[in-house]
Amino acid sequence: VNGWAPLPSARRDASIMLLPLMSGDLAANLRNMEIASRNISGVSMMNAADAEVYEILRHDYLIMDRNALDLLQSILKPM
Repeated sequence: VNGWAPLPSARRDASIMLLPLMSGDLAANLRNMEIASRNISGVSMMNAADAEVYEILRHDYLIMDRNALDLLQSILKPM
């Protein structure tokens, strides 16, 4: 073996995670968005209250609302 070269691979589309805070009346409205996002390749959706670090890190882009951001900051804030 004279060297190593990665195998040519197919182009990978960017993956996107939608991370709204689904609580109260908003949860019912976001249910349709959750169902629709299943039909789009590379897009996943998770409730911010149930977010897992691994799931967040394996996506290229993260889209969240302000309430979800505040929740994650309070959870990840150092003591």
